[in-house]
Amino acid sequence: MRKAFVFIFAAFVCLSAFSNTVESVTCHQRWPWDGKVEIDYVLNSTNADPVFDVKFYAKVNGGQSFLLTDLEGDGAAGIVLGAGSKKTTWDATQTYPSQQVSGLQVAVTAEEVTSSAKYIILDLSNYTFSYAASTNVSTVTTGSTSKSGEIWFRRVESGTFYMGSDSTDWGYFDSNWSSKKSEPRHQVSLTKGFYISIFETTVAQFSKIDSETVSASLIPKTSTSYAYLRGSDKGATWPTFTDHRVDTNSFLGRMRAKTKNSLTIDLPTEGQFEMASRSVGDGTFLGLCCWNDGSPYVSTDKKVDDNLDKLAWYKANSGGSMHEVGTKKPNLIGIYDIHGNVWEWCLDWYDNKYGLTDNELARITADPVGAPTNSGPKNSRRCGSYGNNPIDCRIPRRAQPGSGSTYSDYGFRFVLIQP
Repeated sequence: MRKAFVFIFAAFVCLSAFSNTVESVTCHQRWPWDGKVEIDYVLNSTNADPVFDVKFYAKVNGGQSFLLTDLEGDGAAGIVLGAGSKKTTWDATQTYPSQQVSGLQVAVTAEEVTSSAKYIILDLSNYTFSYAASTNVSTVTTGSTSKSGEIWFRRVESGTFYMGSDSTDWGYFDSNWSSKKSEPRHQVSLTKGFYISIFETTVAQFSKIDSETVSASLIPKTSTSYAYLRGSDKGATWPTFTDHRVDTNSFLGRMRAKTKNSLTIDLPTEGQFEMASRSVGDGTFLGLCCWNDGSPYVSTDKKVDDNLDKLAWYKANSGGSMHEVGTKKPNLIGIYDIHGNVWEWCLDWYDNKYGLTDNELARITADPVGAPTNSGPKNSRRCGSYGNNPIDCRIPRRAQPGSGSTYSDYGFRFVLIQP
């Protein structure tokens, strides 16, 4: 007969000094009993975009507390984005495979680290998340660990900025691709902060996540389609599911499972990608006619730009191939290779007006999600590759490959989404 677990719900809560951060901790056995225990709790904060370092503990009959590890859901891999009601599932049979347990107490502790969580780091050896308060970006790029065994995400604060370009921006009317008016200038407000990976995803990172194989290659992973990354069922229907659903057997579905579904990992929307590209880091954003470190365009023949040389691998300096990520200068908040190296997939489906009407373009748009799925089958990609001239490496530069495209100059990076 399957043995039952008996819980005392007067859980000891918030043993740390942050006594008002966690409240309303409850746990209950899932019925019919499948060995899983649901832990519900509420995280409190006065900040708009809080980040919490969360841990779960248990003890039996007043004994010594121990850290729970067989978890899935909010905080299971160490970090929670956003306040409010949270839910975590504990697989009790993994902790207690063969014994009845009574007098069990469960605790949830949380430290808010909003002001110091400049970076979130995903450790690919155990798929847990941690945070770094502040770091010199040159330290991050030393050696290969941050490009192979870890993924570093940089915080981008919420704010309002101008997206796209106009006729004053060099290249706006001279693009070789698609419509010559595919970058209409408009204001966008992103109401929640997010984290974006500082490097394009490397072959080494992809191989570890995709198949647990080891690779030493630090060049971007290419020839991977949008459909492979998100799936061809639920994952192909953004923005129908704005809760960022993906197919469980897709790359992102399997990546989320490895991280215990504790944080939502996805491709960046075009708004997120462009906001991260333009961010100065103090709540202000770059305007037109400059590269993402704030330096101006200096190209005279539209093939060579000395300022772009410092930031990107493009046609004039790449030798016809992609290069190791992070070997050029980062932008103003420490994100590398936004210009050039490889085109990058965005989450949005493409149309020339970002899925907005003329009236919507004329006012501030909050948290845009792009065109509807049936506008496809095209998805947006951004900011040029090693085979492109400077004109196609500008911040607002967009193109529209099919979702099944697997070209050798298409890469990607990730974001962590606050719910």
